[in-house]
Amino acid sequence: MHILLVFCDGVGLGAADAATNPFFHAPMKTLRALFGKIPTRDDGVLSSDNAVLIPTDARMGVPGVPQSGTGQTTIFTGVNAPAAIGEHYGPYPNDALRAILKRDSIFLQLERAGFKTAFGNAYPPFFFERLARGKARRTATLQAALAGNVPLRGVDDLARGEAVSGLAMDNRFWIEHGAPVPLITPYIAGQNLMRLAQQFDFTAFEYAPTDIVGHKENRADILNVLNEVDEFWRGILAQRNPATDVVIITSDHGNVEDWTRKGHTLNPVPTIVIGARRDGLDKKISALTDIAPALVALLRDGSTTN
Repeated sequence: MHILLVFCDGVGLGAADAATNPFFHAPMKTLRALFGKIPTRDDGVLSSDNAVLIPTDARMGVPGVPQSGTGQTTIFTGVNAPAAIGEHYGPYPNDALRAILKRDSIFLQLERAGFKTAFGNAYPPFFFERLARGKARRTATLQAALAGNVPLRGVDDLARGEAVSGLAMDNRFWIEHGAPVPLITPYIAGQNLMRLAQQFDFTAFEYAPTDIVGHKENRADILNVLNEVDEFWRGILAQRNPATDVVIITSDHGNVEDWTRKGHTLNPVPTIVIGARRDGLDKKISALTDIAPALVALLRDGSTTN
């Protein structure tokens, strides 16, 4: 079995209202094909022949607005991070969250269990220079990967199609700064990521623009990002082997699903599971705390039945 976890920052389940929800204004052909509609916070669990969507609690019993540092830490450890530190915190993890990530990272859990893991994001040379000096900003997702001793990918991996840019999937920003990488489409980026994931037991990828545009209220930019990520998902699914590959798409908090406000929301986030082993996960996942344990169990169960 190969599990690919696609983390899209700042994507909640919005209202069934085109006045507030930009998902109704973007084509979202992949999402509509999976569920026959645009999912909203009123739908509950949605199931189709190929996928299940589970509304997932990002608040986890802690007052306040969910944030990236605690939300991502929870996704990639299974620990209720906001409860552990007494608040929702972000965007980057503090010392307490870093300690949780170092101890409970899903990458580390899987490494200790003998599984092969990968992180699909590509980073530019200047990032590695800052990382060596201890100056690089590291998201909780990235720190989870580092805690599991996962090698980071750079420009050579991107050029070979063995990594994906987490900022602009067509590589245009890299090319503008002189990187010898090809100009591609989000669809091809999705295919590349799924091919990479087919070489490992567990692979994760972090996509930030959904949250970035949600903070800026530029509706054209929001629609462009939604189109990009939907085409990316389409490429992943086109490359997926239904017999062996499981794709999970989730988020840490809401934001982009309501373009009448700037900033995070209290909405649940979607956890979409695509694959033959998705049955029963809607009974195991209800909050962000449930995702890592469910994926670890899925891999362990799959390894004992093969």
